[in-house]
Formats: sequence, structure tokens, C-alpha cells
Amino acid sequence: MGGFHIASVLSMEGHSVVVVEQSEAALDSVRRLDVKTVLGSGSNPRVLREAEAPRADLLIAFTASDETNMVACFLAKALGTKRTVARVRNPEYSGYLVTGGKSAIATRRIVTPESLGISLLVNPDIMAAEEISSILASLYSTSIEEFAAGRVQVREFRVESETIVNKPLHDVVFPQPCVVAAIDRPTEVIVPTSDAILKKNDHVWVVSSAEAMDEIGAVFAQKKSPAKRIVILGGEHVGFRLAQLLEKRGMGVKLIEADPALCHQVAAQLERTEVVQGEGTDRDFLVEEGVPFYDAFIAATGRDEHNILSALLAKNLDTGRSLALVERAQYVPLAEAVGLDGVVSPLLLAAERIIRLVRSTTMITVAFIAGSRAEAIEFAAGQTARIAKRQLGKVDLPHGAVVGAIVRGDATIIPQSDTVIEPGDHVVVVCLPSVVPTVEKLFE
Repeated sequence: MGGFHIASVLSMEGHSVVVVEQSEAALDSVRRLDVKTVLGSGSNPRVLREAEAPRADLLIAFTASDETNMVACFLAKALGTKRTVARVRNPEYSGYLVTGGKSAIATRRIVTPESLGISLLVNPDIMAAEEISSILASLYSTSIEEFAAGRVQVREFRVESETIVNKPLHDVVFPQPCVVAAIDRPTEVIVPTSDAILKKNDHVWVVSSAEAMDEIGAVFAQKKSPAKRIVILGGEHVGFRLAQLLEKRGMGVKLIEADPALCHQVAAQLERTEVVQGEGTDRDFLVEEGVPFYDAFIAATGRDEHNILSALLAKNLDTGRSLALVERAQYVPLAEAVGLDGVVSPLLLAAERIIRLVRSTTMITVAFIAGSRAEAIEFAAGQTARIAKRQLGKVDLPHGAVVGAIVRGDATIIPQSDTVIEPGDHVVVVCLPSVVPTVEKLFE
């Protein structure tokens, strides 16, 4: 599913894409994209040659098997592929491997991913655990994307305050300078004009300096205390990694897992987490376990539908915050529409990291927002950039794009129409995917 999303984005941007897949049924869904398809395994040299790996700029191995992904990268690199990316889930594959010598004083050999032909290892589970941990530490339950070394944030807020419902943006008084860059609704994402009307439960993406965001958020919703007591549903992959991370940060964690064998396994590996066996969709069980009195409930099983239902049940029990892990990008708007406090997609997080490799060198950071229906991109404006030395109001930005912030030296600027972008500026732009190539050309 993550591979399909990456192929879709790259194809839409005009890249030449070849998708290798062992399943004929999966290839049928891919064929509606403007891509070439090859039936077979990516760990087969013959298949890689058929997919034109010897002359490829990048191979992305995104199967469910860590070992298949690593072998595919190794073979592709040997065949001539310039760069390779492997998705892995086992954290032991995510760094350096130190091999022992024949004796205690013998030289040890360090095996790096590069020595295996892998340019980049991406672990979606660890990325998702870190994302959820960041949300739990925030005063709000929605997503945060950071740019310019953390100085600029593109942050999601839900419209809950009745004082701004049904008001046009130009009538909303913000306590700090900011740009409302996108409004996410179940049926559409818009880059709004100042007369756009805010509706109840809209998901609004705001660009501003990091230190201003908490104050700005109070316009949209009531602040919450950072979560300290957390329930995690699911002991595999993300759930287990998240429990480990929260333990290290001194949080009180309860982990619920339906599989008895997995319960014993994770209980033996976690130091301070309370591990209990049970079903996340059993209301009586959740009440017995005190879920309504916890600060947050994170549904992190391997099943999207189960996660959404369980998180919704926890929210109806008045748990402080309710978040769901969702693999499929198309489920993100659904999960938000039913009223969950937050949704995290491991594969979208991984896709952000990978697509950054493909984009031009003017792109510093890329983040998918609104369930990948919009993007926030940090650009570097070079000396010859078309957008440089011009007032923003005189730049022909495409419809569906907005400049949210400019970082110049130590200053963070929320731009006006007469703001001039200087060479060397870092510029954060929020735009719809269809106009990314047009925006990119302005920074070339």
C-alpha cells in the first residue's frame, strides 16, 4: 500500500516509474497509474533487469519482508542503480552492525547499510512511534510538522471553538502572525482565501513560528495537558516500539493485546508497562481496565478498521485523547471525520522521507498533510531562483499553493504580499500535490 502511494506521487510528478509486484491482483490496481509494471520478485536479478534497474536513478524496496527489501537493494546496486531505499521493520537492521573478531583483541568490522548497497533504511514503525509520542507531549492532539530545524511549524488544529464557527478567516483574530494554509474536510482539501468560512470540525493547517503555535491553537480548540498515563492497544510493531519509547520518558503505560503468546513476549521485554490480554472493541473490558480515566488511548494493531473502531469506542468512553494508527492513506479522512483526536500513518511518514530523495535539491523537507492530499515543503531559494528578489504579490504562484513562512538568518517571517524573498531564504510552502512541479520550478 505504501509502495502504491509512492508510485502514484512520483508518476503524477512526471517521473518514469516501474512497479515490480509478485501479485497479479495488486498489479491490476497499479495499472491505473501511468507506470510500467513487471510481475515478479524484486529479489530476482532477472526481474530487476526487466524493470530496468541497471539504469535507474533510484530503487525503492517497500515489500512487507525486510530481507527481501535488503536483498533487492543489494542486487539493484550491483546492477547499476544509483541509489536504493529499503523499508525495514526490525530495528536491528536500522543502523550499524558490528561483527566480532576471532579474539577479544581482534579488529571488529563495522557493516554499514551502504556496504550492503542500501543508500537509506526507513523504519515506518519507529517513525510512527516517535510521531505519536510527539503528539502526546503536545497541548493539542493533532499532527505537527517541523521545518527549518524546528523553527517553523505546520500544525493541524480542529475547529472546535464556537466563537469561530461559520466565520470567514478575515474575521478571525489570531494572537500571533500566522498563515492558514489548508482546510481539510472529508470531501476536499482547499488552500483558502481570506473569505473562506470555517466550519465545525474542520481540520485547519496553520503555518507559524514554533513558539507561537500553542497560543494560536487556543483560537481553535481548548488546550489539553500533555498525556502522562497512556493505554496502547496492540503489542506488535508500532505498539511495542511506542511502549518502549514512553517508558524511557517516564510515562505510565498499559498495553492491551489479544494474543496470549504475544502478551507474554512483550511483557518479558518491557520493564514498567502493564500488559493485559483483551479485545479493544470490548466496551466492558475497556471500562474494567479503567480506560476512561487515562490521558490517552492509542489503537496500534495491524488492522486499520479495528484501530478506528477501538479508538472511537475509547473516545466515547471520554478518554482524554484517542488516536488511531492507519496504514492506508484513504482511511485517514474517514478516521478524522468520525471525530478521532489524531491519526498517524506509518507508511505516509516513510513515503515523505523517500520522496524527499527524488525531489530536487532545492527541497529541504517534505511532509504530507491532510492524509497526503496536500504537501508542506521547505525550499531553499538560490541566487538564480525565479522567485528570488520579487515581492510575493507579484509572483505567479499557482492556485492551490501558499507561502506560509520564510526563514532568513535568525528571523522567522510570516509573509505579506509585499514581502520579498531573498537568495538564501528557506521558504515553507503548502500546496496541493497537482501543483508541486509548478511551485518547484519557481525555486530552480
